[in-house]
Amino acid sequence: MRDQGHAGVELAMAAGLLLIPVALVVMSLGPWSESRVDAEALASEAARAAVLDLNVAAGTGQVMAALTTLDLAAEGIRIGWCGTEPQPLATAPGTCGFSRGSVVSVTVQVWTPLIATPWGAVGGLWVAGEHTEPMDLYRSLG
Repeated sequence: MRDQGHAGVELAMAAGLLLIPVALVVMSLGPWSESRVDAEALASEAARAAVLDLNVAAGTGQVMAALTTLDLAAEGIRIGWCGTEPQPLATAPGTCGFSRGSVVSVTVQVWTPLIATPWGAVGGLWVAGEHTEPMDLYRSLG
């Protein structure tokens, strides 16, 4: 009986079983990071628009307008205003106190697949970005 050649086959199988999961995780880091940057940018734009117009609807509208630029679906976005739990865009009116010296805080969550494969996404998680925008002390509110 000859036992030659088994070591090469075992090495190939072991390397494949160890390297495939590592490669999938490494390939997933890019989309996770991109979603985090998108969530932070959306939160910043929403807070600024809400402070300028004194209305959270303006901030939500800013997020809706930015979705096409970022190539995101509205179903994959949740937004929360001033400490409220983030809700889908269609059902998240939110409320904030717009008074001199106050702050408007926004949390935006973006749905990100855990592992993106050519056959579709596997699992997923919400990646959050937060931003707080101060109201000017000397701003006219009328």
